[in-house]
Amino acid sequence: MEIGLCNRGEGIALVEGKTCGFTAGDLYIVCPNTMHITKSCDGTDSQWEYLYIDTQRLFKEYLHGELPNASLLMFDSPDFPNIISVQSYPHMRLLLQQILHEMEGKRENYRISAACLCISFLIELLRFLPRESESHFSNLRSKLVIYPAIQYIDSHYMEPVRIEELSARCCLSLTHFRRLFKSIMGEGPLNYLNRIRINKSCELLYSTEDTVLDIALQVGFSGNTSYNRNFTQIMGTTPLQWRKKSRSVTKNDMAFSIFPCG
Repeated sequence: MEIGLCNRGEGIALVEGKTCGFTAGDLYIVCPNTMHITKSCDGTDSQWEYLYIDTQRLFKEYLHGELPNASLLMFDSPDFPNIISVQSYPHMRLLLQQILHEMEGKRENYRISAACLCISFLIELLRFLPRESESHFSNLRSKLVIYPAIQYIDSHYMEPVRIEELSARCCLSLTHFRRLFKSIMGEGPLNYLNRIRINKSCELLYSTEDTVLDIALQVGFSGNTSYNRNFTQIMGTTPLQWRKKSRSVTKNDMAFSIFPCG
């Protein structure tokens, strides 16, 4: 999960087709594997601090997995608030500032302190979501059924993934699995897999000097042809054009991750 704190500027955030306005002091929340971008208003420049949290690992290591999968899935709800106004929820901003302060200061046991604050922050996020509607619970129960497939794709996207393997992990027939997956996720399992691969490839295009072919192979595509076709279909541009455009934006932001890389 990506959490941003806007310290300066204003503009709009585009998240999977949704448009949300932001201003200085607001929080920006994006779930994993979600296509998103922020755009500052014309003639202005926004400045952000970012925090990256592996929610599953956080709850597993610090709560021993006691928070149920249903709660984690709520972060993927269409009702999830991508922009949280500082005027309405100042305590959320204060919590995030405390986390960022711990991560930046790096005092003794700072990661443990930051992780505990993150748990409090995420629990506050869960309280934003409506739970009273029967349709919400019905969709959540259905999503729990396909959750093993989502988990498998998210951790094995770089490998060959068979739809039969996914349906078996959910204990569903192939036909029922395809139908249920599309009704819940809004796309078929293969399209979801390709979208995850493209999203991961964007991270590599931006942060590495690897060739397009190398990146295509790293995220699970068989070669340039299928990778370029899927990338253009999902992102609306070619990988090289996307890399050039993404790197043309001057970054003056700070980013922290609760768990060290590598």
